[in-house]
Formats: sequence, C-alpha cells, structure tokens
Amino acid sequence: FFFCRPRSHSSATASVALRISSGMDTTTTTLLDGTSVLADPDLQEHTAKAGSLAVRGFFKWVTFEVLGHAVLATLCTGTSYVLFQYILNVENINVNLLPHVLIGMVLGVILVARIVNGSQQATSAAGSVIAFASTLRTVAMLSCNVSETLTINAGADHEKKATTKFRYELVRLLNLSFYCYTLMLKGLKLVTPPASLIPLEGGVMEAEVLSVVSCPTAMVCKWITSLLEEQRQAARITDQQVSVMTTELIKLMKVYQDTHGLQFTPMPAMLNGFSYFFVVVWVYSMAPVIAMMEMHDNGDLNNEGFGLGLAFSFFLALFYFGLYEAGKIIEQPLAGVVDLLPIDEMGHTLSDDLSNLVDDPNDEVPVFLPRPPDARNGKI
Repeated sequence: FFFCRPRSHSSATASVALRISSGMDTTTTTLLDGTSVLADPDLQEHTAKAGSLAVRGFFKWVTFEVLGHAVLATLCTGTSYVLFQYILNVENINVNLLPHVLIGMVLGVILVARIVNGSQQATSAAGSVIAFASTLRTVAMLSCNVSETLTINAGADHEKKATTKFRYELVRLLNLSFYCYTLMLKGLKLVTPPASLIPLEGGVMEAEVLSVVSCPTAMVCKWITSLLEEQRQAARITDQQVSVMTTELIKLMKVYQDTHGLQFTPMPAMLNGFSYFFVVVWVYSMAPVIAMMEMHDNGDLNNEGFGLGLAFSFFLALFYFGLYEAGKIIEQPLAGVVDLLPIDEMGHTLSDDLSNLVDDPNDEVPVFLPRPPDARNGKI
C-alpha cells in the first residue's frame, strides 16, 4: 500500500512559525460544502523567493561597463559642443538625422531579438529543472512496487532489512542526483558531497568517483539502475515494473543532457560582435550629432540646451548599452536560471517530497536535504 509520512510535530511547528514571520497568508477558509482550505504555504514561499530573486535582477544590466560608456558618451557630447562653438566657430549647423534614426531602429530590433532569444533559452532551462525534479518524484513513487518476497520467519527479517535499505539508498541517490544537477547549473563540480548524502558504507569511494567523473549526475543514475537490478534479481520487483522505472530514468537522463547541452551550445559570437561594434559606433557617432542639433536650436553654451544635450546623450548610451548587456543572457542561459529560480529551496522541498512519497511505514527514510536552521526560524 501507499504510505505517506507526515512531518514531525516540531518540523510542522517550525514551518508554521516561518510562514507567520514571513507574512504569509495562513487564514483558513471554509467552503460551502464544509471543506476547510487555506492558501498553499509552500507555493507562497516559492513565489516570494522567486519574486525576491527577480527584484535583485532588475538593475543587473547596469554594470560598470554600461555606466562607463554612458559617461564617456556624455563627455564626448560636451566636448563636441565646446569644440564646435569656441574652437571651430561653427554656426547654423543643419544635421540630417534620418540615417542615424534608421540605423538606431534596426539596431534596437537586433538587440531586442538577442534578449528574446536568450530569455527563451533560459525559460527552456527552467522547464528542464522542473521536469528533472518531477521525474525524481515519479521514480520515488514507483519504488512502492518493491516489497518483501518472503513471509517465513527465517527470511522475513532479512527481506525487511533489504527492502528498507533499498528505500533508504534510492531516496538518498535521488537527492544526490538533484544535488549534482544543481551544481551543474551553477557551473560547479562536486568534490565532497554533503554529510547527509554520504552512504552508510563506501562513502569515501563514492565521493572519489563523483569527484573524478565528468558527469556526476549520470553516474548517480547508473547507481540507481544497479540498485533496481538488485531488486529484480531478488524477485522483489517484476521485469515490467523495472522497465517502467527504467523509462523514467531514461527521461531523467534526457532532461540532464538537454540542460547540460545549453552549456556547450555555440555562442552566437558573430551576432554578439556585430551588435557590440555597431552599438559603440552608433552611440559615439550620435555624440557630435546631438551637440550640432543643440547648437542649431539653442546656439549658446550657457543655454539650457547644453544640459539637455548631455542628459540625452547619457540616457541614450545607457539605453543601448543596457539593451546589449541584458542580451548577454543568450551567452549563459543557465546563469539566468540560477538567478531567477530558488534552486536551493526547490532542493529542500524535493527532498521532503521524496521521503514522503516512498513507501516507508517504519519512518526510516529521512529528509536528506532539510531546510537550514535559519530558514526554519524565519530567517531567509
């Protein structure tokens, strides 16, 4: 049968305290049919953290390079204004803006296309993260098919211990696979796994293997396959059931390969180089054009047109170089996913779900990746 372990009383109390302290809606509502419901607190928590990460990225495009170009373009405009009026003594300049306007429009479309393309890749990567976690939950649920085969007293105890060990190892490996997967998203490599994910036996050898192989997540999936084969040979699970679980592991590997492939997708270097070159040329060529326009309309350096010209140059350069900087997500879409998704929080929630989904009547499968103490106390 399917057995879901409820959280312990202390864990539930800490969770409620966290939700209250973080301002989450914990009000219970009674429907017309007598059902009592409340807003999903886990969804609220994930949404709040995702929103917090999004707010942090609002002005991430405002880098020192972007600000430097904006300041330099402003100085070029001011220098051109002084040069035309006091050194070259140029008067009544009439500038045709049509070429610059047309080029600026085309350049803006190209820069926006870079942002859209990069955002699509980041969205695809985010979907892969969710699909990976979903597949892990499915494997944990399907593990309920594994059961003891012997009921005779002489072998029942051995079978019970073997099945309990299988559940423990399966959930541990599922957690370890997601942990390695998140490290891959962050561009990191596992050297020593967390203490909670070290096996009871052979932990040193396992850590050495994971630190050597190029794809730790794939290696963990291989160990899960071997674990299932052991259960099949012991007749604790049928061939058909193994086939179903193996299919899910294949899906898991496909999601991993799709995500991993985004790290090695050739960067559109030609498009990036083309965009950057013409952004620089267009912005800095606009500096003297703006100075000429202001001289033609206002004439005097002491007029307010000089200040308006400087402000216009600054914000124009900030806009175009900012568009280029925002489009850099096309170069590293996985970095965009890490910046926008609460990956660590997803891991804690997944670990809790995996321990609950597995058939564990004796409560011997722990939450391998629990939330840190600060989060339990309401400090996020």
